[in-house]
Amino acid sequence: MVIQSNKKSTFGCIQFVNRSMAFPSAKLTIDIDIARFELYKHYLVATIHEGVIFDTPHLQKFHKIFDEYYKDRPFGYISNRLNDYTINPTCYIETKKYDSKVVGMATLCYSDVTFQNATFAERFFDWPHQAFYTMDECVGWIQILLKKAGL
Repeated sequence: MVIQSNKKSTFGCIQFVNRSMAFPSAKLTIDIDIARFELYKHYLVATIHEGVIFDTPHLQKFHKIFDEYYKDRPFGYISNRLNDYTINPTCYIETKKYDSKVVGMATLCYSDVTFQNATFAERFFDWPHQAFYTMDECVGWIQILLKKAGL
């Protein structure tokens, strides 16, 4: 079921989507031109679309979502590497302004190559980062970090 919102947003049309019963329902699902975000109270799952060449302008779209939905509280970030896309590692410099808000980043990997890429990316962040092969592991690890942060 997809319901289009009338809410005005700086990142375009927002769609609300029900998630499968196998995983807790997302508070809100946002589709933008480059990714889908599933927002929960204290963390989000981002799935970048196939073929995107991710750079600073794309990261700025992510930051708008972070600022709108996690403005005054820490949150965890889960990168769902379901699709094949490229990230310019120099855009990670722009993530520094979220160092005090992001409790950690988990990357859901579907192959050894994506696992190796995620492990390589760890060096670009000042917050904890870990690669996993299941969503349950990602969510569990983020929940541990949230608990340590008092959430």
